[in-house]
Amino acid sequence: MTQGVSRYLLLDGASIKNLPTRLYRLDSSPTIEWLYHATPYRALFDVGPALVVLRADSPLEQAFMDHWQHHAGLMIESDAPMLELAEYLRSLTHARVSGGASLLFRYYDPRVMRHWLPALSSAERDRMMGPISRVRLPAKEGQEEQWVVREQDRQNTQQYAERPWLYLDEQQLQQINQGKLEAFDQQLLEHVRTYFPDSLAGLSDAEQQQWAASCREGAALYGYSAPYEIARWAVLVAQYGTAFPQAPEHQAYREILQQQTLNAEQRLDALLVELQRHWLLTDKESF
Repeated sequence: MTQGVSRYLLLDGASIKNLPTRLYRLDSSPTIEWLYHATPYRALFDVGPALVVLRADSPLEQAFMDHWQHHAGLMIESDAPMLELAEYLRSLTHARVSGGASLLFRYYDPRVMRHWLPALSSAERDRMMGPISRVRLPAKEGQEEQWVVREQDRQNTQQYAERPWLYLDEQQLQQINQGKLEAFDQQLLEHVRTYFPDSLAGLSDAEQQQWAASCREGAALYGYSAPYEIARWAVLVAQYGTAFPQAPEHQAYREILQQQTLNAEQRLDALLVELQRHWLLTDKESF
């Protein structure tokens, strides 16, 4: 780390339960800036992003590396004063999109950042980084960690305003959406590991990610895209594999999916009833 450059964690309070309490357990006197302070979201500060000074080899660094680095925050470096850095990071918490609407921007989720910042041109990336010198993206399976580096001197720091200065075009939104899908797939895998662990047994991390993506994409082919619908569809995929419902032995399920007298939710209910019938028959035949 270059002399004069400080290292920070940018943590996601929505992904780390009781973040304020946990920070004070890990460091008796942490230096923190809650980025939702001085915004309309200040009442939600504890579930928003927090900028924390990182001391090397500290319990906080260990907790980040062990539990949070892949889904709940970023490690960043900056040579700017902390308050200036915090004000800039606060200005990124919302963005404008086509049509003039504003939305909250969870850039501090590494699964979102991975698909946004590296995809920009070098000039645009430098502008977006502002006073940030480097951003660390955690390693994925079979890869090394990546540091996104600002190549030019830092530019004027933006400040938070009611109207976001940051604009995300359609291409950027599509890229960011990949990060959201990655985050959803991770939640889906956690659900499956809890209730149907055998379906993922022996699969590498990359293969499990592919399993989740195949499950989600398969559900979408039949009109199921809401999280609760995909979670229910995953029960069927956990039983029959990602070939569901196209394998020859899935004929009964295909017939249900083709029933025009049922709406999408009713078809999904009927699929799960058919699965329960299969379980009962299988259990009966085992005696």
